[in-house]
Amino acid sequence: MIINFIRSYLYLNRNFFFDTNFSWHFKLVCIFLILIPITLVTGPFLPDLFLTIIAIYFLVISIIYKLAKFYKTKLVIFFSFFYLCILFRGIFSDYPFESLLNYNGPIFYFRYLFFVLGMQYLLTTYPNLIKIFSLNLLLILTFTILDGYLQWSTGSNLFGFQSPSTRVTGIFNDEEILGHFLSHIVPLSIGLIVYVYGSKKKIIFLCMLLLVISEILIFITNDRAGFLKIFQFTLLLIFLSNDFKILRLISFGFSIVAIALILSNSNNSKERYQGTMKDITSTAVPYMPWTPHHDKQFSIAIDMFKENPIFGKGPQSFRIKCIKTPKYIDGCTNHPHNYYFQTLGELGIIGIIFLFYGFFYVTTILFKQFIYVWFSRTKKNKLPDHLVILFSLIFIYLWPLIPHQSFYNNWLNVIIFLPFSFILFFINNYKS
Repeated sequence: MIINFIRSYLYLNRNFFFDTNFSWHFKLVCIFLILIPITLVTGPFLPDLFLTIIAIYFLVISIIYKLAKFYKTKLVIFFSFFYLCILFRGIFSDYPFESLLNYNGPIFYFRYLFFVLGMQYLLTTYPNLIKIFSLNLLLILTFTILDGYLQWSTGSNLFGFQSPSTRVTGIFNDEEILGHFLSHIVPLSIGLIVYVYGSKKKIIFLCMLLLVISEILIFITNDRAGFLKIFQFTLLLIFLSNDFKILRLISFGFSIVAIALILSNSNNSKERYQGTMKDITSTAVPYMPWTPHHDKQFSIAIDMFKENPIFGKGPQSFRIKCIKTPKYIDGCTNHPHNYYFQTLGELGIIGIIFLFYGFFYVTTILFKQFIYVWFSRTKKNKLPDHLVILFSLIFIYLWPLIPHQSFYNNWLNVIIFLPFSFILFFINNYKS
């Protein structure tokens, strides 16, 4: 199977680069897209640069060739209004420069929309690109997982990086984001593999093997939010998929046994787990998957909301509020570690409506899939598994009861907006 993957990868790349039907600039932009999975392990600069190039390319191409059809979607309308909300609130905030231009630059948030549309255009023009991308993603994912296990077992990875704490960091060196990375990328990779190769027994087995070894590693990294996300993905796959239920249930059993063995033999994991149980029982609302320190951050965001319930205090104003308000120093960070609290405090009711609408829109799609899978005998209305997987991934991104990174984190947003492009492409093919 592995040899076939490699042969397919080499064949597709050779055909693409020597195909005279595509212009040099189209091929160049496709290369940037293909390289995004590799750049994700290098830091935020390169993936954001490649995303921006793809966005600008599509903007120019869509004007030259009048590609209006790509703009006629609900996503474009929804995103445009949300971006205007960010833009105008930033302009009229107390600190417009910090709100829009400093840090992660929310004024350029519109580039994510053009990136999604640009990817859709590239995939529509050359559908085999999705095979190349999925194989690239699988290769970098396999390397990252093996490298993480190597650091866990020997103390250092292939590059000699040693974890700066009790958490395994692997290829990310001193950044404790390996678990977060895997919890986002593994479901995406599985969704693309299923689309490209179908739901054959060998493919299902490969996907489940990938899921088992990654969720065990996520647990080893001691990333609580990452593990909760991959656990959510497992539940959604069991309840909503057409072909993965039984094998995923069995493979999840193997994961639980392996994790139990790690807990009984690893002091670091045991201490982290015990610390987690202590934290979640000490929160304002018991058994929520965050810490008492998060409670302090949430309370700051709520205070910001109370000061301006309709429009909030402006994008990225949380960090400014912390610095300039002495009583908040104890809970002060760059952001409140939750999309909903961050949006509530910074964009008010107007902003939070967009976030909740997106969450309930995806929830409705998955709920309908649940009804069709368990209570309908016809396959007519059921979504194919690759779409189920990607919609489940968006659901996990938007799940409110979990700590998040900053809403404007450019590295994470590259990962988050990748599935949207594939969903648009798949839906168009699915309807046709």
